[in-house]
Amino acid sequence: MRRALAFLPLLLSAAATAQTVPETVSPTLLTQLRAGGLVLYFRHFDTQGADGATVDLRDCATQRNLSEQGRTNAREVGRLLRELRVPFGTVLSGEYCRNRESAALLAGRVMPVPTLNNPYFRTGTEADRLKVIGDLRTLLRQPPRAGTNTVIVTHEQNLRLTTGWMLSEGEAAVLKPAPDGSFTVLARVTREGWAAALRR
Repeated sequence: MRRALAFLPLLLSAAATAQTVPETVSPTLLTQLRAGGLVLYFRHFDTQGADGATVDLRDCATQRNLSEQGRTNAREVGRLLRELRVPFGTVLSGEYCRNRESAALLAGRVMPVPTLNNPYFRTGTEADRLKVIGDLRTLLRQPPRAGTNTVIVTHEQNLRLTTGWMLSEGEAAVLKPAPDGSFTVLARVTREGWAAALRR
């Protein structure tokens, strides 16, 4: 109980911030992204089907997977980010196929890690909720490599449990991490938002 209460101010503060963040890529934000030091947190791209009652992380046939539109959108967002000259450093994803494939199509490479999985959406336990939040904050303690941005692609709920709001499929939250694992949400950006930034 004490551990849960310790997280409460962080959750309330993050949720309040998330309600007011811009949904565009401003010139200032683009300059920051080009300089590096931020985290692009993507929800996996468009999916079809459903997870089976038992999921085998090594077997995509047991999982909800990307649709062809999702694959197209992931490639397009990767292209837009390259044309915007946004440098990628470390690229991480959860181990579900929809997360790994989204990251690979977006960035051309990926390192799947179990700490970006989400046991909470199957168990609903308080222990797993706190684990999801703690794992994300631990990852955000690792600063992006100099001159690059870290890319994370996983379930939206990991961020929702920590900030209080949901990302659409393929939408990104731009985060500014701090050494203690806390972070500021600078913007949330859809595929159309990246395209609009390129047209400016």
